[in-house]
Amino acid sequence: MRFHVGRLFQGVPGSPDKNALFVPDFQARLFMAMWKLHYEVRLTHLLTGDRIILSVNVFCFEALFDTAVFALSSFRWRDHSMRIPFRIAAVAALLLFAAAGSHSLPPGEASGAEGKYGKYIFTNVKPLDIPPDVLAKIKEDQRVQQSMVDSTHLLNLDTTRSEGAPYLDFHWLYKGEAKGYAEQEHIHDFDEFLGFVGSRGQNDPRNLGGEIEVWLGGEKYTITRSCLIYVPKGVRHCPVRFTRIDTPVLFFTGGMATSYSRTATEFRTDKASERNYARYISYDVNPDKVSPETMKKWDEAARKRSSTVEGMRLMDLDRVEGAPYIDFVWMWKGSEKGPSHAEHAHEWGETFGLIGTKGREKPRDLGAEIEFYLDGEKHLITQSSLIWVPPGLKHCPLQTNRIDTPILVFTMGMTRKYSTIPSAK
Repeated sequence: MRFHVGRLFQGVPGSPDKNALFVPDFQARLFMAMWKLHYEVRLTHLLTGDRIILSVNVFCFEALFDTAVFALSSFRWRDHSMRIPFRIAAVAALLLFAAAGSHSLPPGEASGAEGKYGKYIFTNVKPLDIPPDVLAKIKEDQRVQQSMVDSTHLLNLDTTRSEGAPYLDFHWLYKGEAKGYAEQEHIHDFDEFLGFVGSRGQNDPRNLGGEIEVWLGGEKYTITRSCLIYVPKGVRHCPVRFTRIDTPVLFFTGGMATSYSRTATEFRTDKASERNYARYISYDVNPDKVSPETMKKWDEAARKRSSTVEGMRLMDLDRVEGAPYIDFVWMWKGSEKGPSHAEHAHEWGETFGLIGTKGREKPRDLGAEIEFYLDGEKHLITQSSLIWVPPGLKHCPLQTNRIDTPILVFTMGMTRKYSTIPSAK
């Protein structure tokens, strides 16, 4: 928002202009509120890469309320008969403006989905709580490493957002390059997975659209195709270098744990050329899932529900020993008049992800409308979302009402092998 400050504040401290709307004390108060708001926006943008900052709304309301109350004694009017009514109207307008801006979700809460189970649907990011000294180091590292990758922190999840939910974190990398590394080598006391998904479209679905350097077990790997990387507990991994991002890449991490923790290790390059950990990188899908027999069954079911949806299975970790159940699918376009995936439940928790590809200007727009059921309760999903399904909770069916632009769909379970509860109907 741009405006001419000189026209709004015509007075100067010590000698207020008789035509000024606000007296100097109010000018100072409002300037301070605007400066603090600008600082918070810039700070949060640095940490999350987002252009729209949800957490600013609460601060904005507080700042406007403070300045509005002070304004009651600060307006200057030649027509004193109109002074009191206009003061009240001005305060009301400021409060309404603040309230309108505060409709975005409070940090850490679920989406605005209604009903008993809307609390399990997340369409935002829980802001990071980073101490000033750590923030200063991050800024200095960015300067030294010359990282020029434009990004958006899209979604995240852990047990602080919903009890028992796994640690998951998603970023869109739009374009740019980095000469230095984005991370330091470390280990976890839980199994983790990393993922890189290109968005080149239906004609080139496995091309990453860039080049990323990943270190795993002290070995250097150059990633140029969409992939999943399984990192067993105790295996040292990272750093990561976003060498080149030509077209948007979805970068994500997650683990078989409800919160994130790590232990730093000493980075060594003496085994860079070895390939002992290559078996933990998956670029494809389990062949059984795309066999002629399996695809025939899917086609028959699609015809019954009048489905025109076009898609493809992208990748999973089925053939990686010890890895968790995780499955990624592209849905390019189309619609259907009936549901798929009958209602069921698991003994373990599951997360569904629906990720849109609308680009930098609309990062959270799904570009589609999906019906998703939680214990018979219908939810319409139109934003990129993470849906946490606790153990035992019945979920599905899922119905694709429409897909306007390609969406990435994934499921991830807190288990090594997919299974359902036999009695769930």
